[in-house]
Amino acid sequence: MSYLNTPRLQFAGQFQADPSTVNNDPEHFNTQTFQTNFQEFGNGPNNGWWNPKGTGAWRLVGCTVQRVYYKDGSWCDDPTLDPIIGMSITGADRRVEGKIVDLDSENQSVSQLWGFQVLLNPGGPGISFQSDFEVAAFGDLWGRCLTGGGDERYAAIYQSQLHIKKWVDDKSSRYLTELASTFSGDAVGSSLSIKFNIDGFMMDVNQPASFTIGRISGAIGPVAATSTPFPAEPKHFVYGRTLTPTSGPMAYNYAYAQIVGNNLFLDMGNSLTTLTPGGPFQDQGRLHLAIAPATGDPQVIGEIRYLDCDWYNKTAGICCFTLTNDQLYSAQRNPLVILSVGPFAGPLFAEAPDGSNVRADEYVFRVDPPAKDSDPATQISTTFYATSFGSPLPNVKVYAILDPTILIGYAYQGPIPGPTTVNVPADAFTFPANVTTAADGSATLQISVKNPGNPRGYIDGQVYAISYQIGSAPAIGAIQNGNQLISALVFSRYTPPTKPNWLMDVQPIFQQYADLYPVMKPIVDLGNYASVRQKRYILQNVFQSDITDPNYMPVTRDLSTAKRNMLLTWLQDDELTYMDLDSVDDLKKALQIAIELEHSTIPPYLSALYSIKQGANQEVAALINSVVMEEMLHMAQACNILIAIGGTPTLNNADFIPAYPGPLPGGLRADLTVNLRRCSIEQVRDCFMSIEEPEDPLKVKLKLLFPQLFNKPQPNTGVQKGVGPQQLPIETVYTIGWFYDEIKDALKQLSRDGKLIFGNTADQITEWHGTGILHLVTDLDSALAGIDEIKEQGEGNNQDPYDADAELAHYYKFAEIVAGKRLVQVGETYLYAGATIPFDPAGVWPTTDNPRLVTSPMAPKPNC
Repeated sequence: MSYLNTPRLQFAGQFQADPSTVNNDPEHFNTQTFQTNFQEFGNGPNNGWWNPKGTGAWRLVGCTVQRVYYKDGSWCDDPTLDPIIGMSITGADRRVEGKIVDLDSENQSVSQLWGFQVLLNPGGPGISFQSDFEVAAFGDLWGRCLTGGGDERYAAIYQSQLHIKKWVDDKSSRYLTELASTFSGDAVGSSLSIKFNIDGFMMDVNQPASFTIGRISGAIGPVAATSTPFPAEPKHFVYGRTLTPTSGPMAYNYAYAQIVGNNLFLDMGNSLTTLTPGGPFQDQGRLHLAIAPATGDPQVIGEIRYLDCDWYNKTAGICCFTLTNDQLYSAQRNPLVILSVGPFAGPLFAEAPDGSNVRADEYVFRVDPPAKDSDPATQISTTFYATSFGSPLPNVKVYAILDPTILIGYAYQGPIPGPTTVNVPADAFTFPANVTTAADGSATLQISVKNPGNPRGYIDGQVYAISYQIGSAPAIGAIQNGNQLISALVFSRYTPPTKPNWLMDVQPIFQQYADLYPVMKPIVDLGNYASVRQKRYILQNVFQSDITDPNYMPVTRDLSTAKRNMLLTWLQDDELTYMDLDSVDDLKKALQIAIELEHSTIPPYLSALYSIKQGANQEVAALINSVVMEEMLHMAQACNILIAIGGTPTLNNADFIPAYPGPLPGGLRADLTVNLRRCSIEQVRDCFMSIEEPEDPLKVKLKLLFPQLFNKPQPNTGVQKGVGPQQLPIETVYTIGWFYDEIKDALKQLSRDGKLIFGNTADQITEWHGTGILHLVTDLDSALAGIDEIKEQGEGNNQDPYDADAELAHYYKFAEIVAGKRLVQVGETYLYAGATIPFDPAGVWPTTDNPRLVTSPMAPKPNC
């Protein structure tokens, strides 16, 4: 028994699928080349595609019970006769909605529903139920609509089981009472079969009322483990007969049939073309179900009245025909066909001449490899069900091969191809060439999984696809229907460190998710250390959730257990360790971040400088210009140190280009969001001084002496403008100065351990004509001198706001602009009591904040 059988409930309405489309393009997984415009709307496979801010949510919208069929075959669609008619069918009402999830960017043909619930009449009196939808992937994806483009013209099905968690029945509904009678025990804990068709999906962002909305029509029926010759009812396909379209081998608008007693149930819910997306069916003439013996004329069983008013909503495309004994005898031995009388005269759908069919019930897998090469291979398996005219087909061979066709197609769907090395290495995903069915027509395919390594580089793990058929090995590319393949994502082996840290272990993983799912940023910026630290307890909870929980992270379920456990270990560590520079490679990465950090400060400073009108605010412009020049010196100095220890500065990839608004590289000063803005006292105080903020006692003294310079509200403190200095928080961790101190300590320790070799002077930059010294790095002392130069010019030292060249450190130059006075020494301290530094806002051009080419009035606009 299945959703086809009675007692059966028909429902219809709409669904919403809100996937994030940034991850549609495999190339977007490459954090080294990711660009911020990949998170913007794109026309076609450009930028972030059609829904870059998608949440991944899946929900039912306005679905109601349309009709019910009773055990005796009669039906009702009148709520006065059965109160279940018209009741709502919804998703979760007391938790977040389910999620729609691709297996992988390079296999989007088996998108699954996770954490999805189906409820009848939630909160209503009398009758209701609550159930969990067992994870399932869509199948039979095909271009249903004669018009429209993109996903709008496609249709697909989902078939699975509902596991009942709550059941309320006051016996007022005949249908619900009959349904309950099919359970072998209590309703709670029992299961139901469900199948629904989806089509008419709206992808046009210019249609906000219907954007991400589509049409749904489905059926819910009983489950009975003893209803088939197999040990258990298949959950994700109909144990019965498959009629394929005669139009060609790549058309997957199958019809399904099942004979129970003298009743033949036919499902054409996903079989017929429509004139418009989610619209009426194309008139293909009068359609009849018939038996097609090898000789003689077809034997017509009955008409399929698909053009009747509201037929699809009321039936979900399911018909029932009562067979005579002669028809039953013939149908059990001959193929079924669907014939058209009219403009499309002839057979539109037909069963295989020998009635043979084979399907695997479980066909989507996520697999962790063994932890070590010496460990046994991870084992997964699936069961094939072979039938002939709906009966078990014993003693036949089911052949299986690795087939990369569908995977390679997804690799090439973006403007730049993603990794094309799919289905390899083959020895990491092995299985027998064929298996033989038993007396009940079933056969188990055992698959041995080993570590695939990292063949796709910037995308973790490897995707594999198996095609299969009866009698002989299928040709490569012959089968591309997702639910007729066996698809797997095998994760790369990962050995977690004993004590993970943000810089080396956590941030590289989180950054990819921050890139691909921009909808997360207002909640938690996964690429930002401070944001993650602030939301650590929320993240702990979701990373501990069961994989079937809708709150599970990552939502895409594309992270290995080992990596998830590592992230959880880090999140549960009280220290939330930022970095641990205990190797030369770690130090090289830190120096690369230092280069990116120095570079990232230049655009905001220049944006302010270039906004000043010619001849206006000259002293302010001079101060900002002097800082810009020294930031260039700092960037060059960090490059020299990296080159000296054998590294190579990376300046020529997209990841080097900072995004505004956004944090500083590496998560430093992570409570700060850096913007490109015209010059103003607020921008200098709130942004520039925060970038250069020191952590030494002089900062504390200045805050106490001059609270008016630091009167902006502080994050998470409730401190308001004008509050006394004793309440101002003093932040002393993860400043730029702290970061350079860590690099200094690492240079010293690695040098003492004999792990550092200095050299490569020919590749270093030595020419410099500004203030300060650009050090040629030849040994530890010159490397440390270069770091000290950067620190002193940026924030000063513990006793003096001036650097060795008698230049004010950057922090104090900016403070002079804010105070409107020169900083002068008065006794043993420093006061902003010197000459006036005037600032006139009228001397600044009204430039746009965070300008981008895509939003420029001069930029070409896409045709949306």
